[in-house]
Amino acid sequence: MSKEESIFEFGHSMRSKFLLDSDYIPLNHGSFGTFPKVVQEAFREYQDKVETNPDKFIRRDLIPEMCKAREAVAKFINAETNEVVFVQNTTTGINTVLKSLKYEEGDKLLYFSTVYVSIRKTLEFIRETYAGKVELIEIEVNYPISDDDLIDKLDKVIKEEQQKPNTKIKLAVIDAISSNPGVIVPIQRMIPILRQNDILSIVDGAHSIGQIPLNIREIEPDFFVTNCHKWLYTARSSAILYVSYKYQEKIHPLVTGMFSHEGFVSEFSWTGAQDVSSFLTIHTALEFRKKIGGEEMIQNYCKKLAIEGGNLIASILGTEIIGPESIIPSMVNIRLPIPTSNEEFTEAKFLDLMFNKYNFSVVVFKHNKYWYIRASAQIYTDLNDFEKVGYIVKEICDSFKTM
Repeated sequence: MSKEESIFEFGHSMRSKFLLDSDYIPLNHGSFGTFPKVVQEAFREYQDKVETNPDKFIRRDLIPEMCKAREAVAKFINAETNEVVFVQNTTTGINTVLKSLKYEEGDKLLYFSTVYVSIRKTLEFIRETYAGKVELIEIEVNYPISDDDLIDKLDKVIKEEQQKPNTKIKLAVIDAISSNPGVIVPIQRMIPILRQNDILSIVDGAHSIGQIPLNIREIEPDFFVTNCHKWLYTARSSAILYVSYKYQEKIHPLVTGMFSHEGFVSEFSWTGAQDVSSFLTIHTALEFRKKIGGEEMIQNYCKKLAIEGGNLIASILGTEIIGPESIIPSMVNIRLPIPTSNEEFTEAKFLDLMFNKYNFSVVVFKHNKYWYIRASAQIYTDLNDFEKVGYIVKEICDSFKTM
């Protein structure tokens, strides 16, 4: 659908489609997402439908409904329906893969220093579980860095490890879009390198579906997990786990259910009673996105706003954003004029001011010796939101400079 064909204008006029408070400046869609009112209505309708006849829905309707939802989301990412199952969130999906795989002495697990903290801790859990047998390899990454240099780092580490006796890199966990900083990672260049070196690829795509185009057939990962409740607008929580047919026999839910070892899809279809209504809102979310203009229009608006808004905040602060523009999705990272050596400035203090005094939201994090904020652009935000946040953040930063 072209811009001219859409009857919706992005920006503050879209706020009425969501449940956000009118006096709140929401520049952190990336952390938890939020969903439109129409999705909330569908979510509650599914819950009500279950309760009218729980036994019939769970025993007869649940599996067919889940199959239709999987079919819709699989088509959206160009995967086959039976390559995709629902999980609660990306952390659950990555845990599922890492804890299903078996490890031998000398196995090494590769990841970048920008890995999400929960995934880092999961990798550490694997190392501790296989005490003395499994080693973690962290590739240090500091932005700004070019995609070419990032690929060179990966290639160099793999070659160095191959020279060591009695060891093998078993797998690599890579982000499609890293969390902090929030940047696009060149996974389509990384995965072929991993495959050529017999290294399993586990893609943390928590921020990917709905924020960037996804085509599983082009990416060809071994495993891919992404949250639908962030950028795709489904109800929270909802995520999909893609597993290549080649490895499905090795992957099992974290919770052993009644369909254990009866096939990949069957195992994940029932791990005990739970509310699956959020999974079933995939249809309404996709319909909403199509109605307001479609994927290209949504993603182009958000990326453009992230770049323009990020540069505006940076100009107010006298700093810069992490670039180039090619790695900026719908999130932008702006350096604060506060070095990490400033012991007075803390995340906790920033969040207290953010929530209790100013009523806005961004992510604040440390990277490469400085504090940064990550701001998310969305169809319900505009440049005025970024400008307001820019001056608020400047006021906060100035208060710490004078201490």
